[in-house]
Amino acid sequence: MRNSKWAAATAAAVTALVLSGCAPEIDDPPLPARLDSGLREQLETALDEGFAASGMPGVIVGVWIPGEEEWVSMRGVADVETDEPMARGNQQKIGSITKTIVSTVMLQVIGEPEFGVSLDDTLDRWYPEFPEATNITVRMLLNHSSGTGEAGRAQVDRICSAPHAVPTPDELIAVGAATPRADFAPGAGFEYANTNYFLLGGILEQVTGDALGTLVHDRITEPFGMERSRFAPDGQVTAPLTHGYSDFCPELGEPADTVDWSNGESWAGGGMVSTLDDLRTWGEALGDGAGVTSELQAARYTDVAVIPGPGRNAYGLGAGLELDVATGCVLSVSHAGAEPGYGSNVAFYPSTQAVFAVLGNGDGGTGDATAEVSKAVGALLRPLLVVSPHRCEAPWG
Repeated sequence: MRNSKWAAATAAAVTALVLSGCAPEIDDPPLPARLDSGLREQLETALDEGFAASGMPGVIVGVWIPGEEEWVSMRGVADVETDEPMARGNQQKIGSITKTIVSTVMLQVIGEPEFGVSLDDTLDRWYPEFPEATNITVRMLLNHSSGTGEAGRAQVDRICSAPHAVPTPDELIAVGAATPRADFAPGAGFEYANTNYFLLGGILEQVTGDALGTLVHDRITEPFGMERSRFAPDGQVTAPLTHGYSDFCPELGEPADTVDWSNGESWAGGGMVSTLDDLRTWGEALGDGAGVTSELQAARYTDVAVIPGPGRNAYGLGAGLELDVATGCVLSVSHAGAEPGYGSNVAFYPSTQAVFAVLGNGDGGTGDATAEVSKAVGALLRPLLVVSPHRCEAPWG
């Protein structure tokens, strides 16, 4: 969920730009950096600085690099009333990281011939009355190039007026249909909009005959052992848990405790709850394909909408991509998440098979408070996460 500030922050954060800064092309890369005691001390200091700048009550961050011992560290509290400290096993809302999961389910289904769905199917097959339905494809919904508008402020207003409400998917899609489109034709630009994923969720339910929560459980959380993750439009988290604190609704108090608020306005675009270790598991699974055919996994990285701005960043089929300017190599596959009171990010780095994740319990009124933590530790982690980008196997064209 995003207001105008949140919209800009999330659109930028989907590609984990906080850890970017493309490495130069080199013929003989130096010996890889190590996550040794000296670097760990520097990371702890950087985390102190980033946490202080974020204004969040609490944060937990982790990085997992093959051949290295993990680095997991936390600051602050999970509950400002009791001063309960942040804890590794705490469950919280992860917002738009959900899109990486829903898109993966969609790609799995497309790869199974019995369902008869393709990336080039047009939206009118399922939602004939939706604006531009004959010109919008499944591919465009996945990479946010459909041009469907983002409701933004109106969504936040609805949350603030009824934070426990759980609207139906059809109601969410109707709001999206009534929202003015972006100023480009379907497939000709990039506009990050939750409605794209509301439509994908509806398509999945129609095609398979199963509820989206069942699909996520049966295809993602259960097979990959994500025992503390759930598709949760009701927004309910289970103990041990982290309370969220939001500055988005001044009329409800600043900050407002959002732990029991619904995820209904996010549904297929942001309805998941999870933990740090489950995000690590998911980052590794996502990088490995997560049950998607090799052809569609390649399409995830090549069927992209370019994100306006500096660098070479794009949105693929359900994930943000950071691309090396010189070579087009995919440097990271990632997504940020923001729900009222919560922020998160998970990133997978193909060249090292590393995973980075961060979870925080404040939104700072922009939904991007966790970026302060990621930026602080990112500069130190960068040499360990990306090596030899010019030797990637599948550069983006």
